[in-house]
Amino acid sequence: MASELAQLIDNRRITLEQLRTLVSIVEVGGFQGASYQVHRTQSAVTQSLKKLEEILGCRLLERKQGHVAGLTPEGERFFPAAREILARVSEAQANVQKPELSGRIALGVPDDFRITDLRTISRCLDLNSRLRIQVTSALSAELSKLIRRGNLDMAILKETESDELAGPEYNRKWLVDQLLRAEPLLWVYNRRVAFNDLTELPLVAFPDGCAYRRAALATLERRAKSSFFAYTSASYENIRSAVSAGLGISVLPSGATTPDHFILTAREGFPKLPNVRLMLLYRSRGTLLSQLAEVLRRLVTQHTGG
Repeated sequence: MASELAQLIDNRRITLEQLRTLVSIVEVGGFQGASYQVHRTQSAVTQSLKKLEEILGCRLLERKQGHVAGLTPEGERFFPAAREILARVSEAQANVQKPELSGRIALGVPDDFRITDLRTISRCLDLNSRLRIQVTSALSAELSKLIRRGNLDMAILKETESDELAGPEYNRKWLVDQLLRAEPLLWVYNRRVAFNDLTELPLVAFPDGCAYRRAALATLERRAKSSFFAYTSASYENIRSAVSAGLGISVLPSGATTPDHFILTAREGFPKLPNVRLMLLYRSRGTLLSQLAEVLRRLVTQHTGG
């Protein structure tokens, strides 16, 4: 790893922007999702990756039916070093700009929180040896209740744009919220199917309280489309496997789709879904909370190029 890092650093034509683009495409699973992460157009993301591949003289990503199917062998060797460089830059910046944090924090994260995001929490602890973070994993709706009751100091949860208007259960009095990132929600199945050919839409969904589930039901209700729950699970892997097996259609963020999923779009008559947002909520009182919130926000957004 050290030799790969040195080789990348010596090649001054490679920019951090290009590395962030590659990491975002891989972690989100596509060019469209990466464009949301790095706040650039999809065309700019494509050009940035193309330039990086030209500099290296090899292809880094496998494409299949217009979607990212994974890393090439060269990409597999290059990607860990690229991600490590971005992480080290974030850590160096944090060490210089902020004092070390200390104390104990109760943090809630969604059940489907990605491994890369959990690594962000681990890096935060590495940077602050006297900080203790107690992590609770639950559905976003449950996390919202826990932080409003005072059972959590801070929560990272998922919501869609419509959730802000959903009623009193989303009241955030005494809470500060920050947007960490946003990505599109997609209809996914194991094959192409036309929306109007389905008298009832078979849904593969997470339990009640999931932002994806709410978005799917609200969108179908606006289109007066009947639906039923063909499969329900709290497991991210089970949901994706059920879609791959053809048990039904699910709503997932772009980064959660797999190469054997078919994305159903307006071409098949499927209505547009809202974006899903990763939000950071914390109680407004307390210097430690505001300091930790800033560290987590910076680590998450810099790791993904946001």
